[in-house]
Amino acid sequence: MNDGFYFDLVDYCDVVNNTAGMYIVVCHLWEITDNKPEVKDSTILDEATTRVHALGMETTFIGLPGWQGRLNNPGVSLTWFFNNGFYVFEIDDGMMQS
Repeated sequence: MNDGFYFDLVDYCDVVNNTAGMYIVVCHLWEITDNKPEVKDSTILDEATTRVHALGMETTFIGLPGWQGRLNNPGVSLTWFFNNGFYVFEIDDGMMQS
C-alpha cells in the first residue's frame, strides 16, 4: 500500500484479548467487495462520532471514511462498534514500506 500501513480486518473474537494497538473503524467496506452492508442510521452514526472522539480517535480516509486511533483496551473500546455493524481494521505499522 502506498501509505505504508497494513490494514487487517478483524472480528470481535480476534480483538477481544488484544493488547493496545492502532485501529480504524469504518461504517462500510470498499465498493469492490461483494458484501457491502453499511451503517446508515443517523442516530447510530452520531453515537459513533461521540464514542470515537471520547476514545481520542481522529477522522481518517483510507479509500473510505472512518476514524483511527491508538486504543489501550480494544476488546472493551470496540465492543459497541462491533455490535452496531461497523467494520474494524487493525493497523500493523510494522509493515511500513521504505
